[in-house]
Amino acid sequence: MEDPFLVVKEETEAGIREANRSLERWKKLASGTSNVARQERDTVKSKILGSLDLILSDISDLEEAVQAVERDRFRFNISQDEIANRKSFIRLARDQCSGIREELNRSVDMAPLQSIDRYTAAQQSQNRSNDVFIEKTMGQQQQIMRQQDEQLNVVGQSIGRLKEIGTLIGEEVEDQNVLLDDFYNDMGQTEKRMSNVQKKVNTILEKVDNKKQNIIIGILLVIMIIVVVLFFSF
Repeated sequence: MEDPFLVVKEETEAGIREANRSLERWKKLASGTSNVARQERDTVKSKILGSLDLILSDISDLEEAVQAVERDRFRFNISQDEIANRKSFIRLARDQCSGIREELNRSVDMAPLQSIDRYTAAQQSQNRSNDVFIEKTMGQQQQIMRQQDEQLNVVGQSIGRLKEIGTLIGEEVEDQNVLLDDFYNDMGQTEKRMSNVQKKVNTILEKVDNKKQNIIIGILLVIMIIVVVLFFSF
């Protein structure tokens, strides 16, 4: 099943291209001074404004859809990069619609009077070109700044996850240290017990002859081996 976002996106792009073509036609008609030219110019302008309203409505629907996906991204199986691309398209499409509308409003009285000489008309055209270039440049800069903000948010989230992992590692190290301390304490107690046993063995050996000593030593060694095996088994 085709992604509904992509379908509406293609329709939006086609609508913007058609609006731009109508805008160029409207600009050419703006130089006419006859009543017929003015009526046709007004008709084209109304058509452009109506198209922009429909496009902006579709853009709003796309924005709501992206917000819904972003709230439950794993359910829709869409990556964070794809969501960022869709947001970028929505901003760009809205900026393009705003630019077309501003061009219409700015040029509402664009039709020149017959008394304006060629130099003045050329100067006005140059000024309009400069304004369009400045607006386009500012729009691109704003888009770059928004993309940088999104990238910083992603970096901040990564740092937060790394901090959580570091905290978990620290807690695990503390738990291991506690286990090692317990192990060393048990070893110390075992050494003390072995020392006491050794002292008792020496005392007993001093009181018996060599043959009995060998028997007792063998028994004690067996007992010690059993104790050590049982200790390390637990």
